[in-house]
Amino acid sequence: MLSEAPSSKKRWKRLLKQRNSSRLAGSRSRSAKSQVDLILLAAVGLLLPVGILMVYSSSNAVSREYFDNSYHFFEMQTLWCCIGLMLMLFTAFFNYRTYQRLAWLMLLISGILLLLVYIPGMGIEHGGSVRRLGIGRFRFQPVEFAKLGIIIYVAQFLNRKKDYIGNFKRAVLPSLIVLVIFFALIYKQPDFGSLVIIGLVVFAMLFVGGARIHQMALLMVAAGVLVAIGILMAPYRVVRWTTYLNPWKDAEGTGYHIIQSFYALGSGGILGVGLGNGMQKLHYLPTPHTDFIFAVIGEELGFIGSFSIVLLFMVIVWRGIRISLSTRDRFGSLLAFGIAFLIGIQAFVNISVVTGTLPTKGLTLPFISFGGSSMLVSLASVGILLNISRNRTLENKLQSRGIKFASPTGE
Repeated sequence: MLSEAPSSKKRWKRLLKQRNSSRLAGSRSRSAKSQVDLILLAAVGLLLPVGILMVYSSSNAVSREYFDNSYHFFEMQTLWCCIGLMLMLFTAFFNYRTYQRLAWLMLLISGILLLLVYIPGMGIEHGGSVRRLGIGRFRFQPVEFAKLGIIIYVAQFLNRKKDYIGNFKRAVLPSLIVLVIFFALIYKQPDFGSLVIIGLVVFAMLFVGGARIHQMALLMVAAGVLVAIGILMAPYRVVRWTTYLNPWKDAEGTGYHIIQSFYALGSGGILGVGLGNGMQKLHYLPTPHTDFIFAVIGEELGFIGSFSIVLLFMVIVWRGIRISLSTRDRFGSLLAFGIAFLIGIQAFVNISVVTGTLPTKGLTLPFISFGGSSMLVSLASVGILLNISRNRTLENKLQSRGIKFASPTGE
């Protein structure tokens, strides 16, 4: 019996080998965890200072007129960027898998915030719509938080129902019933643009999540009918469509703003008229520091500047989709895709409106337009993408070196 037992020397070698292997795995883990998607981070890092600079350039005249301070919007945008960066840092290190357990809570908070805008004294009316909450000097648009909350909810729902995704009644329909409540709250504000954006994101997530083609076709037809009804029920939306088809028909009326946007983009040429030298921002363009800031970019920075902005957004979407495709965790993959698609589709719609490719609709340009709600949620979303990329890097490196990785969710 004694001869069969391993010697003390062999036992110590085996323990030493296990300890070294454990240290090596931990070292690899820490090395892999420290790596985030630097290209994504660089693209966002380039957009933020450009956005701050263009907010100042496009708003200094309006800011001086209304606040007796040329730097009001510039200071506020800088503050929101700083807070947003801290929020991005937090979400970059907060394990994204936790959002699966928090999905219903975040959805509930989103619904409560959307309801609060209808409470007298809390909801702030602006331009015929009630989209903002006001508590003292603090202003917040609940729909921005709702966008992220809905993406997280749909990602966890599709992950949980992955074995039944082909069953419309069991997988697709329950999620739509929940979302209809939020669509109704957003439509009531009214915020038709955000409603369409969220609908497109949900549709795309259902498609990549495995919903069948005939199910998606049915949803597309139903959504198209509802959008048409929503347009026809509001005369001002019909006017926007007719203006979109021929803005020159009423150049001094309904077509005035989009024509001024054309003038801004056209006068910019290749290199632009120079930063701060644009003229269309001087009470010609509507909200030049928010919805139509891309027209100011086109005028002052020209085609080169405008194309660079578009290219940076394409990089963000590309990196987001790449993170989604290379993530083993289904929830993380769907979440990354939803965030990337949201940023991409919102940038696409904003730029399309400014260039006359789509009818006029008030939507901010992520990371560029003035606005605290959009900035905070956009940077928090980027932090989640970075978090998913960190975990993806860790999983892939450990797997490539033969070290098995067990997901906390057991997937």
